Formats: sequence, structure tokens, C-alpha cells
Amino acid sequence: MKIRRLHSAVLAVALGAGVLAGTAPAFAATQTGAAVTAGGWPTPDWYLQGPYQTLAACDLAYQDAAQNGQYTGLLYCHWFRGGGPYPAGFYYEVYIP
Repeated sequence: MKIRRLHSAVLAVALGAGVLAGTAPAFAATQTGAAVTAGGWPTPDWYLQGPYQTLAACDLAYQDAAQNGQYTGLLYCHWFRGGGPYPAGFYYEVYIP
């Protein structure tokens, strides 16, 4: 049996629809890291915020960003192994169309 993976562009469109509907923060709380591609990089329009050394520090920054309301969508804190210009650490992601 062949299992197909959902293409990242289709995933981005699905996430975009959720963001426009105003459900991104609630969706993000249950789908940690949903805006990260299979290679570990954020999909277009989603940007890493961090790094934070501890999950608690990332949680605090995430809560501050959620209360601030300047972003259309947020994805909860997750560990990013590092790569490219990003060091390893905890990050949350923001949606900027």
C-alpha cells in the first residue's frame, strides 16, 4: 500500500484558510510544528522566532506574542535542531502574509 504525503503548498493553503478564519492559534496549539516542512524549514510566510534556551522561556515569549495580537497566526513552541542561519533551540512560529 502506498502512502502519499501532502505537498507543502497544499498544506500552506490549508493553513492559510485556517488563519483567515481566525482559528490559527487554536489550531496551532494542537498541531505543533505544522508549518515546518519535511526538511525542517518553515513553509513560506511562516517565520521562526527565537531561539530560546528553555521551553519555559519560549512559552513566555509565545504567550506575549499571542496577547500582543500583532501576528495573524502563531504555532506553539517546538525544538528546532538548527541549520543554516538558525542555531538549535526552542522556537515558535509566526504567520506574516
